[in-house]
Amino acid sequence: MKDNKVILQTLGNSLRQIRKRKNMTQLDLEMVSGITAGDISQIENGKINVAFTTLIKLAVSLQVTLSELYDLHEY
Repeated sequence: MKDNKVILQTLGNSLRQIRKRKNMTQLDLEMVSGITAGDISQIENGKINVAFTTLIKLAVSLQVTLSELYDLHEY
């Protein structure tokens, strides 16, 4: 089983890739999700553990599924 640090880094990298693929800045994502750009930065850098509700807000805002944010098959 992966440790928390690896899980958070993997999630953060995935979030950053998806956000950039959609040509969004962290401020753009803040505007649509209501999650501060500072928090988005910390999530993308694997610095904070994120609530499930926050994951849902990010997925909805980016128009992706939760499994696109984090592939549980990798776990």
